[in-house]
Amino acid sequence: MPVPSNSVLAGAVLLAGALVSPVFAADRGAIAVGTPRANLGTVQAQRAALVAAPRSTATSATVSKAAITPNELTASSYRAYPASCFSDTLPNPSNTIQPLPVVPTGTLYSRTVTLYEKNGTQDSSEDVTITIFRVACSSSGDTLSYNPDGGYAGATLMRIQRQNQYEGDSKLYPQFPDIRIAQGSITFDNPNFTDYVRVATEPNTVLADTTVGSAIINSTTYVLEDYASPTLGFFYFNHAFTIRFDNGYTGGRVTINVPDYAPTAQTYPAAYKPMAINGYLTGSWSVPGHGGEGMLTQVFDNGDGATRTFFATWYTFDNLGLPFWLTAQTSFPIGTTQLTNVPVYYVTNGGFAQNYTKATSNTWGTMNISFPDCMHIKFEFNGSTGAVQGGPGGVSTAPLVWTRLGSINSLACQ
Repeated sequence: MPVPSNSVLAGAVLLAGALVSPVFAADRGAIAVGTPRANLGTVQAQRAALVAAPRSTATSATVSKAAITPNELTASSYRAYPASCFSDTLPNPSNTIQPLPVVPTGTLYSRTVTLYEKNGTQDSSEDVTITIFRVACSSSGDTLSYNPDGGYAGATLMRIQRQNQYEGDSKLYPQFPDIRIAQGSITFDNPNFTDYVRVATEPNTVLADTTVGSAIINSTTYVLEDYASPTLGFFYFNHAFTIRFDNGYTGGRVTINVPDYAPTAQTYPAAYKPMAINGYLTGSWSVPGHGGEGMLTQVFDNGDGATRTFFATWYTFDNLGLPFWLTAQTSFPIGTTQLTNVPVYYVTNGGFAQNYTKATSNTWGTMNISFPDCMHIKFEFNGSTGAVQGGPGGVSTAPLVWTRLGSINSLACQ
C-alpha cells in the first residue's frame, strides 16, 4: 500500500553536511600537556541519575510486594522502530552472532571523529570513522508513537569504525564519547537534558545503554534508542536530526546532520520488498465484510538454526455455505521473503470430539504467500476438492491481500 512521506518537524535541523560515502579517519597521537578536558564522568552520572529516577525503590510493604511481581510481557512503549525489524539475526561467516549489521548500507552520513584515549599518564587521541545509517523496517502506514505521520519506518544505526591497524587493541583504545541529539524543539545542552540519546549494542532493549567513557576495543554498531523515561527526550529517528559527538576537549565536538528517512528502490531496496517470514507474522487475517472467512498463520522454529516451518489454516465455506477449512504447511530457509507452491490440504472422514474417527488427508493444491508489511498478507491459490462434491476451489485471477486483525502479545509487528 502507498505510504506517505515524512513531514519535517517544526524547527528541524539544517540538512547541510550530510555525506553519502564513508570518511576515513586519520591517526592517533598525544595531546598537548595541560589541554583542559571536561569531566565526562559527571555527564555519565547525570544520565544514570535521570534514568534511574522513575524506578525509585519501593518503600511500603504493599508497593514492595507489587514491585517483585512480574509484569505482563509487552512491547516497549518507548521503542524507536518496529520490534520486528531485527528478528532475523544470523551468524556471520565466523559463526558468531552479530545482533546488528557490521557493514553500513543505504545512504551513509559519516565524519572523522577524534576520541579521547589514555596512554599511561599521557592523554592521547585516536581518530575513528562514525557513520549514521538506517535499515528498512515494515512500513504499514500506521501512525505510531515513533512514526506519528505514518511514513516509511526504519531503524537508525551508528557504526564506530577503528582503523585497521588499531582494531582490537586493548592496551590503547578510544573512549565512548558523550552523544546528544538536537531535533525540533529539543536543543543541545538544554537544562532539562532532553538531548540525551540512548545508544545500545543490541536491538529491542529497554534499559541497555553504552556508558560515556567506556572502552571501544573493536569496531561496533549501535542502535539509537529513546530512554524509557517520561522526563527525557523522545526522538523521531525517521525525521531529520543532528547528532553530536563530544570527546570532552574544547573544540572536540563534531556533528552530523541526518535528513528525513526517504527510501527509494535504489537506496533502500528492502523497503520495497516483502518481509522476511518469521514469528512476528503469526496472526489472524481477513477481509472487511467477509464475515466468517479468514486465515490463521503460524511460524515455528525447526531447531536447526537454519529453517522454519510455516503453517496456515484457511477458514472458508463450501458451495452450500457450510464451513470448510484448508491447511498449508512448508519449511523454508530463515530470511525467505516469499513462499511459492506451498502444499495445501483438506481432510475428510473425521469425527467430532469423543466421536473422533481417523481422518484422511487429501491434497487440495498450492498457494503462493508473502507479507508486504506487518499488517497485510498477500497470496494466490490453485486447488480443488476432488474427494468431495462442492468443496472450495479454483484459481485466483489476481493476488488477494488480507489485513491483520491484531498484534500478538509482546510481538509488536507494525
